[in-house]
Amino acid sequence: MERRFQTKDELEHFDFEDAVLEEVECACGRVKVMIDNVKILPDNSMNRDIRTMRANQMEITFVEGSLAQLVEEGYKVYDADGNLRQTYEDRAMSEQEIQEGLRELSGLTVYEINKADGMYSIVVEGEDHSFRLEIAADHEIARWDKFLTVES
Repeated sequence: MERRFQTKDELEHFDFEDAVLEEVECACGRVKVMIDNVKILPDNSMNRDIRTMRANQMEITFVEGSLAQLVEEGYKVYDADGNLRQTYEDRAMSEQEIQEGLRELSGLTVYEINKADGMYSIVVEGEDHSFRLEIAADHEIARWDKFLTVES
């Protein structure tokens, strides 16, 4: 589906906090994610307004991309007195777990999306677990259909 607006390599001009990850698709040398409630910052090249706007159904395609790993992030459990009871380390999901894990990400809240050294990292938070989707890619293209106002 053709989208009206498109940017290339402008992740820093979006705010993904509190966005919702709807879908992750890996095929044909690319990784595509669909995200709702993405804030488009005033300095984004497509934002002709002077204020933060938002978009739903934003499609981000990681070009020449592959899923490097899906990690269930570690956490610590404390008792009511603040004493550490148990520590769970980060756990990279196996190949068999990844497909089911990608489905479980649907509907979770995006904490952040970052890029460093050719590796994109998408951190999403569930009720009691966080996951980190790591994607190796040359660059990303974000597409969406319309600008929406940010509700106060």
